[in-house]
Amino acid sequence: MAHVSGARLLRSTVATVLTLLAGVGMAAFGVLLAVTVAPGGARDLRAYETAARCPAAPSAPADCRWTQEFTVADMILRNSRRGPNRLVLTGADGTRRETTYDSGGPVFEKGERVTGTLWRGLLTEISSGEFTQQTDDAPADMRARVLIFALVTVPSGLLVTAACAWRLRRRAIPDPTPGMVATLGLAVGLFFAGLFSPLFVGGRGENPWLVAAVWLPVAAVLTVVARVYVIRRRAADTVTGEDAHAVTPAGRP
Repeated sequence: MAHVSGARLLRSTVATVLTLLAGVGMAAFGVLLAVTVAPGGARDLRAYETAARCPAAPSAPADCRWTQEFTVADMILRNSRRGPNRLVLTGADGTRRETTYDSGGPVFEKGERVTGTLWRGLLTEISSGEFTQQTDDAPADMRARVLIFALVTVPSGLLVTAACAWRLRRRAIPDPTPGMVATLGLAVGLFFAGLFSPLFVGGRGENPWLVAAVWLPVAAVLTVVARVYVIRRRAADTVTGEDAHAVTPAGRP
């Protein structure tokens, strides 16, 4: 547990109040998104996956899917820190479209012929040979993303709130207890555990159940570590108190 920084923060009433508000905000925002977005978060994705092929080229955005040939006019490659790749395509009729996709996707050559998939007026996929790349306009399972976001923010936000509320109720004592510091440290640990858990499931990082399966054992280990920290700190404080009492001269309080 981060004893020094956590204890220092909890010694300050102002810092504790601000941290409490941050914890409440984290937890509330995660719950709000889960309640409002998750129920219908996969609606667009299901509509896209079940959309039929358009009988003819649509003249306006339509719920059917249409494929069209394009030529790559320009491409700007970026690394993951600078954002997605940008691709400029032109159709046979002179139509010009710009789209972006993940920087880890395939590289298209200028002048290369590709096939684009259009849905609701958006360019959702680009295909060339055996490669098919979804663009940033392709519908996503927002339900999964929101549930993973809630896993990151809600438990840690609740623990931050609990630690700070606990400290404010006992603000008369000069120093926070080991339990307060451990609770705040556990909140930070759970936040980063949720943040990095999707990385351990590879290409299935948007499956909330797999992410939770990775997060739960880590959360259990962190909870045990927090408990061990509290036990050791209390034992050390007890020994320190006994030593201080033993060296007090007789007749003095």
